[in-house]
Amino acid sequence: MKRTTLLLLLSIIFSNTIAQVTSDSLKKHSASRTSHSVKIDGRLDEDAWKDIPTITDFVMSRPIEGGTPTEKTEVKIVYDNTALYVGAMLYDSQPDSILRELGLRDAIDPANPNGFSDINADNFRIVFDTYNTRQDAYDFTVYASGVQQDSRFSDYTFDAVWESAVLLTKDGWIAEMNIPYSAIRFPKKAVQQWAFQITRNIRRKREFLQWSLTPSTAYNSQLYWANLNGIENVKPPLRLSLTPYLSGSYENAPVYETEGNKTDKDNNTYSNNNAYSYRGGADLKVGLDERFTLDVTLLPDFSQVKSDNKIVTLGYQEITYDENRPFFKEGTDLFSKGNLFYSRRIGATPGGFYDVADELGTGERIKKNPANAKLLNALKLSGRMDNGLGLGIFKAITGNTYAEIDGPEGERKILTEPLTNFNIMVLDKQWKNNASAYIINTNVTREGSNYDANVTGVGYSIANKKNSYATDGSFAYTQQYSGDNLFKDENGHTYFLGARKISGRFQFGASRTEVNNAYDATDAGYFRVKDRIYNRIYLQGFQFKPSKLIREGNLYLDINHSQNFKTKDLQDVNINASAFASLLDYNALFGGLGFTPETGREYDPRLDGRFYNSLRYWYGYLGVSTDYRKNLP
Repeated sequence: MKRTTLLLLLSIIFSNTIAQVTSDSLKKHSASRTSHSVKIDGRLDEDAWKDIPTITDFVMSRPIEGGTPTEKTEVKIVYDNTALYVGAMLYDSQPDSILRELGLRDAIDPANPNGFSDINADNFRIVFDTYNTRQDAYDFTVYASGVQQDSRFSDYTFDAVWESAVLLTKDGWIAEMNIPYSAIRFPKKAVQQWAFQITRNIRRKREFLQWSLTPSTAYNSQLYWANLNGIENVKPPLRLSLTPYLSGSYENAPVYETEGNKTDKDNNTYSNNNAYSYRGGADLKVGLDERFTLDVTLLPDFSQVKSDNKIVTLGYQEITYDENRPFFKEGTDLFSKGNLFYSRRIGATPGGFYDVADELGTGERIKKNPANAKLLNALKLSGRMDNGLGLGIFKAITGNTYAEIDGPEGERKILTEPLTNFNIMVLDKQWKNNASAYIINTNVTREGSNYDANVTGVGYSIANKKNSYATDGSFAYTQQYSGDNLFKDENGHTYFLGARKISGRFQFGASRTEVNNAYDATDAGYFRVKDRIYNRIYLQGFQFKPSKLIREGNLYLDINHSQNFKTKDLQDVNINASAFASLLDYNALFGGLGFTPETGREYDPRLDGRFYNSLRYWYGYLGVSTDYRKNLP
């Protein structure tokens, strides 16, 4: 019966073969080659901007999908052998009302870690899919206040070096960009064809414009993007950077000697302890070609890297932090597959760091206990071939880390983390129609009698040609074993399987996730609460165009069931619903409710076999939002 149901579900998903958006139906624009210099000052008065094709026919996406914009927009694109230049004249009938709030570049919204903060300012945005796969893109945004934002769809931590300038005029405001070829990756072809999109946000009107209108019902908006032609005979630049460093330190500190129950401090006498250290190293980045990048770091210095905001938690979920070390940020989209690589594991706090105090003898004290394992060297190769196959290879070595102890019998060392090798390999293949598959392996080997670890993961995503239905799946297998090849623990596994309707006014989906009681990928990857089974069903409906009562709205229903993997005891069942409606006068109503119709036992993964009774809850809320375009009376 189960097999018949599964086959029926898959046949429904893949039987829909209605033709997708064709290339002939997409908008097209040709960039113009220029031999004139372009100064990025927001004026657009250079010869490069004269007598070239102009993009003008923008369409309103919000608040009225397909409506006519209230303001005119003109965009020009030129290029030379080093960069792509974008100039936009953003007309506005009330230039003194253009919102221009300042903000931080790429500031992350605390409520949405995968999205940028919402600066209260108009903005202009251009997005390039340089490989025309319709699955990834480079995103460049500039606000009317001059603030920049950039990212890749597959990597929100992406940062590039590019120029922009804005200028407020009597007719509106101007945005000008210089995007060097070194900031992006593209195929080595004589004639380029990129997918691209241009948008404009008129903030005070809450008006969002697009050049290539993407239907609200579409799952993959990139399928509707325009084609950018005309870029010919440009060569990807040589990408080479070397960053050597040399640092030193000297410390002079008082040292009190201990004798019995007294110290020299009691007699107000002490001796000076002189300590010094020095270190050197280098970071090297080489673009092997336009597709692949080799990164090498030798005895790296991360002292200039932004420190983390520390967070205290009493729960069993691990706190994770963003990667701020430049070496680890290349190829993030590849190495993040399956959440099996967490780069902060490399150079993390040694495993024996907190045990040192328990190993002290009488009269001994901790002289030095490094809080991070020392990264000796690392290399990384990452990139994607023209056929959509991505390849990532990573290797890093951290050295023996010791705590130094002073005592009556002299100095001694305690090994807190042994010499460790981290090895990662990933293959990721992308096809048309949002189809992709990956395989990733992480391997951690430690010197001596410490255990080693190996994790292998696979995953896929497939949609039908119309991009109306999709299925996703992933599986990961973890092993931990000692040097004599005996397993430290039974092997662990986790899997996810889901199917869903991904476009249209009515969407739904179902999924199942299983994490067995031995799953552990934390030697190189993220922590995952183990010994769990999660089942989920969701339904959602949308109103995208105005009706007699509302302008747009949505309804959402989510049903979750969770249980213990080993005992099969119920954890809880929770149901959550929400609704939003924007009225014809742009005021809005919203609300939601949730409750647990049934609860069971919550097992604490830190305490084998211990549990507490899951809490039963309910909640509800209602709200009103006035028209954002107008001030309150």
